[in-house]
Amino acid sequence: MKRHFNTHLEGLDLQFWHDLIESRGKLVSLKKGEHLCRKGEPTNVCGYVKSGYLIYKIEGIEKPDTIGGFAFVDALWGDYPNCMRNSPAIFDIVAGRKTEVWTIDATILPTLYKEDHNACQQGRIFMELAYNSLLRRSCAHISNNPTQRYLNLVREHPQIEQDVPQKEIAEYLQIDPITLCRIKKALLKQ
Repeated sequence: MKRHFNTHLEGLDLQFWHDLIESRGKLVSLKKGEHLCRKGEPTNVCGYVKSGYLIYKIEGIEKPDTIGGFAFVDALWGDYPNCMRNSPAIFDIVAGRKTEVWTIDATILPTLYKEDHNACQQGRIFMELAYNSLLRRSCAHISNNPTQRYLNLVREHPQIEQDVPQKEIAEYLQIDPITLCRIKKALLKQ
């Protein structure tokens, strides 16, 4: 089984979500840096990544933008569940490079959940898995030093270094790019 970067996708029926989004949504092409939603602005879109990747940017304490996550090919994306209520987004979602995404108006989801038992179950499973994934990532960040965080990332997702610039990996690990270079040099000497 393919290991997803976004671990909350493991155990989720992605085909259900992809079919739903494609049947009611549209395909959108983005250039690097284009936004799908902006922090503080109402958002009603979600979807999945067809090609390229998305960056979740959050406001950091010391830096204006910090990478809080990525969504790669086949991954669901969105400021869920805020997008179901057209509520203000809590982070930016930006294309990391030329990217194609399927989008859907997420405000239809609450009605769909009421009318379709399977859709309701999929929504519940999605939220449970996302919450569990967030807790695991927070605990790992607190309990691991930067070197351990880097080693865990490349062990679990070796392709990330080919897909994502080092600067973005450093931001995701919440370290300075220079620190990431030092970590990699030290590991090469071992």
